[in-house]
Amino acid sequence: MDSANATLSRLARYWETFRSQDDPKTSPAITALEDALWSGRAARVHIILDGTPRTSVLGAAAHELFATVILARVMADTWQRLAPLAGPAPKQRHMQRGRFHVVQHGEAHETQAIWMTDADVVNWLTDPDDPAS
Repeated sequence: MDSANATLSRLARYWETFRSQDDPKTSPAITALEDALWSGRAARVHIILDGTPRTSVLGAAAHELFATVILARVMADTWQRLAPLAGPAPKQRHMQRGRFHVVQHGEAHETQAIWMTDADVVNWLTDPDDPAS
């Protein structure tokens, strides 16, 4: 889900505007996302959210269900909100493109993304033994 924060907020606002009295208070779309998060690991479902889902919309407990958090160029307060078990935000040593942190099991690992064009990806996937890819 791209721009998760804005999308979830808009879903909640839309539901508040158009729901009838007998409908549940929470949007069925948000409830379905929470259900998928709760059963996702057991069902081998992977949910990828781009953005910072607010706890006021998604719920604080659902935040804990993300096994991996990927953070790039974030401020210290965002780091503390999304990866508190990984300790304080690391100091920005350099602004090298493609650097980010993968946080799993309370540990942060600095990682370098691979920069590829669409043609590079197609070549790499179709002929992984090609030394040019």
